[in-house]
Amino acid sequence: MKKLLKTKIVLPDIDTDDFPYKFYKCWWSDICSSPNWESINQLKKSKPAVCITMGWLINTSNNKFVFIGDINFNDDGTINEGGNSTVIPKSNILKLKEIKL
Repeated sequence: MKKLLKTKIVLPDIDTDDFPYKFYKCWWSDICSSPNWESINQLKKSKPAVCITMGWLINTSNNKFVFIGDINFNDDGTINEGGNSTVIPKSNILKLKEIKL
């Protein structure tokens, strides 16, 4: 753990034994919709949106990828909870790139 100079708060770090997940940049395809009136020709040109999610990949079972972008810690420095989760169907994943932290 590191201490901040001004506030003297002890900053926890991620223990890979306690939290063995890798961090990824994930490109994925999503539904794109519009409530506007548009010409049929314009609508035919519509495409799905390409999105990027970044986070720890915590689950890849049942044809889904589950990412979390945030974690918080207990007072003893162990990881307590994950938040800012995104569940993406496996069929929507375009590319995964591991990011070393």
